[in-house]
Amino acid sequence: MKSIKSLRTRLDLSQKELGEMLGVHVMTVSKWERGVSAPSEHQKQILRALATAAEGGLRATKTAAGRKRDPVQFLATALSHASGGPRIELGALSATNCFPGRIVEVARGDVMTKVVIEVAPEVRIGAVITTDSVDRLRLEVGSQAVAIIKATEVIVGKG
Repeated sequence: MKSIKSLRTRLDLSQKELGEMLGVHVMTVSKWERGVSAPSEHQKQILRALATAAEGGLRATKTAAGRKRDPVQFLATALSHASGGPRIELGALSATNCFPGRIVEVARGDVMTKVVIEVAPEVRIGAVITTDSVDRLRLEVGSQAVAIIKATEVIVGKG
C-alpha cells in the first residue's frame, strides 16, 4: 500500500476523518503519516480496503448540502466497494474510464431499459441499453456492474 497520507489525499479525507473511521485520534494519523508509529494489523486491513475502494474511484465527496459524508457511512461504503462481491472481469478494453459500482435503478421498457449505477456515494451514472442486454447480463438492482465510458467528445459546463 502507498503511504497513508497519499491514500487519505486520494480519498479526499482529513486526518480527523480518517482517524474517526479507524477509531484513533487525529494525532495518531499524523504519527502514521510521519512514520513515527504504525497502524495495527486490524487498522492496516481497513486501510487496504480503503485503498481498494480508492482504486475503484471512491472519494469522500460532499453532499448536496455542501457537507462531507458521515465518516462511518463513508467507511461502510468503502468496505462495501472493496469487498462487496466478486470482481467483474472485462478482459482487455481500450477504454480507460471504467467505473465499478452497484446498480441502484433498473427501469425496464419493452425494447430499451434505463440502468443507473452508483459508483461512489451520491455519484451515479445512467445509461439506456437494450432490454435484451439487461437480461443477457442479468442486471438487477443491487448487483455489481461497471460503467464504461468511451467517447470522442466531452461536453463541459460551468456550474
